[in-house]
Amino acid sequence: MRNEDVEAMAEIFQEYGISAPTEVIEKIASDFIDHLDAMREMAMTPFINSGGESDFQKVLRLERELSLTKAEFARISKENQVYHDSVMQRRNASEVWIEDNTVKYSL
Repeated sequence: MRNEDVEAMAEIFQEYGISAPTEVIEKIASDFIDHLDAMREMAMTPFINSGGESDFQKVLRLERELSLTKAEFARISKENQVYHDSVMQRRNASEVWIEDNTVKYSL
């Protein structure tokens, strides 16, 4: 802690009519500087940890990605069902499955 910080805190105390021993003023100035440093670190933490993306932005991005993935999965599932139903109809099959990358069916 710099001597100027203690002097500034002592002047502030004096302006407000507060008298305190030098040791107390030093401790208060030190605690206040630590508080300001912690607040600066807290303000920067979301950007340091996630490359500029806040937690809220990350949640929104992941929700969008999840929504797109669900939509793609639904599209692929529907397409798979169309192929399944087509094989069943063309082969008059009672069951259709894929085994070793080969479509198999039973009559």
